Amino acid sequence: MNSGLNRRCLLITPLTFYTFHERLKAALEGFGYSVDLMNEEYPSNIVGKIFAKLALTLVRRTTLGALRKHLSEHPRYDLVLIVKGRGLGPRAIKLLKQHADRVVGYNFDSFRFNPSPLDWHALADRYATFDIVDAQSNSLPLVHLFSAATGVAAASAPSYDISIVMRIHSDRLAYVDRVLRSAAGRPVFAFLYAPSWLAFLPHAIRSPVSAFRLRQHISFTPLSYERAMGAISNSRATLDYAHPLQSGITVRCYEALSMGVPVITNNAYVANSGVFPEGAVETFPLNGPPDQLTRIMARFDECRIKPTLRTIDEFIAELLEETPANQTVRIE
Repeated sequence: MNSGLNRRCLLITPLTFYTFHERLKAALEGFGYSVDLMNEEYPSNIVGKIFAKLALTLVRRTTLGALRKHLSEHPRYDLVLIVKGRGLGPRAIKLLKQHADRVVGYNFDSFRFNPSPLDWHALADRYATFDIVDAQSNSLPLVHLFSAATGVAAASAPSYDISIVMRIHSDRLAYVDRVLRSAAGRPVFAFLYAPSWLAFLPHAIRSPVSAFRLRQHISFTPLSYERAMGAISNSRATLDYAHPLQSGITVRCYEALSMGVPVITNNAYVANSGVFPEGAVETFPLNGPPDQLTRIMARFDECRIKPTLRTIDEFIAELLEETPANQTVRIE
C-alpha cells in the first residue's frame, strides 16, 4: 500500500450505516489518503432520509448546496470516493470533478433499490457495483464486499445449529419466522434489531403474525459487533437475507466465510457466484419447505469449510485499481 503518500480524499457515504464509513476511512488512510467525510444526502438526518425516498429532486438540490459549501472551504482533492450517493445527481458529479483529480463511485445497493446513480454513474471516472445483475446488465465492474471480522475462528463444538443476527427490513421477519419454524427443536441464536418503534411498526403491520412470534428476539438496542461475530462463530451455520431487489453478496456472507461457518441465504446468486467453496453456501427461499432446511443442515455436516478472508484492503485496492487486488487470503 502507498502509506507514505499524503493524498487527499473526500469520502461521500452513508454515515448512519453501522460503522461502515469508519472502516472505509481507516482503510483509505492505510492507502495514504487524508480523508474528509460527507454524508450521501443532506440534510443529514431522518428528514433527509425520508425526502430522499419521496422527493429526490429536492434532496439533490440541498445536497448540492452542502457540496458547494464544503468544496469552497477545502483544497482540491486527489480522489472523491462515492459509496451509494443517493442524494447526488449529474450536477453534483460535474462539480466534484472540478474539485478532484478522480471521482470513483460504488453502489452497495442495486439500481432497482437505489436508482439515483442511473443518471450519473457514467460521469464518474470509474464506477463499480456489488450487485451481480447490475454488473451484467450495465457492463459495470463487479467489486465484491469484504469481511471486517479478523482473527475470529469457528468454535470446535458450536452451541447453536443456526445463528441469526439481522437488522429488520423488507421480508426479514417473515423469512426468519419461516426458518425458526423449520428449525423447531434445534438450538438457535436469534437477534433482530430495529432502530426504533417507528422503524419497526411498518414491518409489524406487514407481517403481524411473524412479528408476534419473534417478539422475544426483537431488540431496539443494537448488538455489539464482537457479540454478533461471537454468535456466528459459535454456530454450525448462519442466516443471510439479501433484499429481494438485490443480487449482491452481503458482508455477512464474507464474515461467515472468514470463520469457516457455512451460510444459509435467500440469495441464489451467492451459491452460483463462484466466490465461495463448494458446500459453503446453501439457498433457502422465503417460501422454503421445512424439510429443505433439514437437508441443508445434513449437507453442512458432511463438509468442512476452510476459512477464507477477503479484507477491506483488497476491496479498496480492487475498487480504486491502485494496487493488484488478490481476491482472497487463505488462512492456514
